[in-house]
Amino acid sequence: MPRPALHLAARVVNWPLTVLIRPYPRLNALVWDLQYALGLWRYLDTSPDSGPLDLVRRHVPYPRILDLGCGTTANLALPPGRYRHYHGVDISRAAIRRARSLRRPDATFEVADVLRYRGTETYDAILFREVLYYFPPDQAVGLLLRAAGMLRPGGRILIWVYDTSSPTSQELVARIRDCGLVVHEESIDSVARRPAMTVVLGVPGPSPAGFAS
Repeated sequence: MPRPALHLAARVVNWPLTVLIRPYPRLNALVWDLQYALGLWRYLDTSPDSGPLDLVRRHVPYPRILDLGCGTTANLALPPGRYRHYHGVDISRAAIRRARSLRRPDATFEVADVLRYRGTETYDAILFREVLYYFPPDQAVGLLLRAAGMLRPGGRILIWVYDTSSPTSQELVARIRDCGLVVHEESIDSVARRPAMTVVLGVPGPSPAGFAS
């Protein structure tokens, strides 16, 4: 199957299905494992993207990173020495097995449902890479506010939304802007086939010296 067709199949099948089974974590995990086994997300693994880490480092130079809904991480560039520690969390055991097989330096991984995840550490940056639109807006906002409690002083939450053209995505973006956290940066990639958005949030209050505002 051509790569664009795989992309479309993954998006069309997964979003409504995931919303439907979201209240059932074991079934949700099974569906994600099946999608990874079928290779529906393999097209993402072909070109590691340095953009997310570059954006993080603009706000926090040497960060501890939490990536919620990390997937296999094969599409994320993590050059050694450019981050302090990376911790990836995903509901799919298949995705986490693949992530661990990459043997990233200074990285750990955990199988967990991000909607119920309660970390014991604090982080300089928490990533939601193409994750939040799988949740209803109220749940997405609740997840952001819980994540803010895991930030270190001056830390940032970084959000990527693949397609902001649909009414559902536009409602999500509006709720992100109005969730009670500070919007430090926002950009839209209007050159892409679908308008993708990046939002950087922080906790209200002054940033300590050495952190970008």
